[in-house]
Amino acid sequence: MIDTEVAKPPTSPDSNVAARDRAAVLRESLRRWARASVIRPAPIPRAHFVTGLKVAIAPFLVSRFLVWAATAWGARSFQPPPGLFSALNPPSALAPFFHWDADAYGYIANHGYGLGSGGATAEALRVAWFPFYPLLIHLAGGSDWAMFLIPNVCFFAALALLYVIAVRYMDADRARLTLWLISLGPAAMFFSYPYTESVFLLLTVGAFVLMETGHWLPAGLAGLAAAATRFPGVLVAAALGGEAAFGNRRRAVLVAIVLPVLGLVVVSLVDWAQMGDPLGFVHARSFWIGPDRNPLYVVGSFPKAVIEGDPFNPEAIGVPVLLLFAIGAAWVTRRMPIGYGAFAVTQVLVAADQGLYLHIFSLIPRVVSVIFPCYFAFATWLAPRRNLQLAWLLISASAMVVLSVMYGGWRFIG
Repeated sequence: MIDTEVAKPPTSPDSNVAARDRAAVLRESLRRWARASVIRPAPIPRAHFVTGLKVAIAPFLVSRFLVWAATAWGARSFQPPPGLFSALNPPSALAPFFHWDADAYGYIANHGYGLGSGGATAEALRVAWFPFYPLLIHLAGGSDWAMFLIPNVCFFAALALLYVIAVRYMDADRARLTLWLISLGPAAMFFSYPYTESVFLLLTVGAFVLMETGHWLPAGLAGLAAAATRFPGVLVAAALGGEAAFGNRRRAVLVAIVLPVLGLVVVSLVDWAQMGDPLGFVHARSFWIGPDRNPLYVVGSFPKAVIEGDPFNPEAIGVPVLLLFAIGAAWVTRRMPIGYGAFAVTQVLVAADQGLYLHIFSLIPRVVSVIFPCYFAFATWLAPRRNLQLAWLLISASAMVVLSVMYGGWRFIG
């Protein structure tokens, strides 16, 4: 019998040593990368908070004036379609802002999730809205003005804290630009409506400020409140988990990871107590699924709007905005601590899943508007390109104004 086994050349001791050396160098490189990829807690000077409050004033006032004026103009210019009205009967000054989700939050703030206005179907639908923002409204007295002021105050505070984070990773000019980019985003009008975007943004930005200062348990508590505000708030746990996986393994970090998950447990307990269904917030999603569509609609919606010359098709910008934030999330993953990258990437994935599951991509700009780490990427790209920066802000602000007009006229739900 012929032995067909090929004899292996003997391995020299020198090659084994070289292989071990290369492995050691690789392990050391990975350790250095891991150490550099975690948040390094340090005190934040009080001056940064003061500067953040000052820097936030201009983007807040300019963007909010555009939103408030455009929304009011839309309400005066368009008659609501038959059957659409606010059950809250807000004062005339606030009426343009109290559309769609605002009704649900107002009802929950004053009556909870139980059967009431609208009958059994409305009860099942209402549980889709999470309880933390209604709780804030209730604690503030439950008035229509409380519903309106809470999001606006939260947005201003979120801008100030966002600046505090930004100046830790970039220069002051880019940090200021970050505030303008988020304030004039295509869906930034929702930061002024009785929706949850502003509360969610403040809680998630606040959680990262607390991480930056080494207050891990309070950061987890902020994540808990964020998860009780909107489902993606649970992804603060992904940020904390990324930090733990790459070296921040203090006991406080490990405990903090659990707290955002407990936020969903709180929501479940509320649903169980008031609705008899601990997974009511999950089951309610099925009520919002749109009609079956060709899957290619997500790709074709933008060119279709361009070909038809329809700038008022809010779904057309859904896919481009999602892709832009996906690219931003990839940049954040490479250039910032792992917690920021984990938070941004998982938020983008949840947004995409929501759009595909519900067969509706017009909601994407609103869903991704709160993924604040991506704005650091946008500011970094645009800062040295002044012409592109101006064009970006003009296009984005124009989209925000158009969608605000449509919202005021009951033509856009977000």
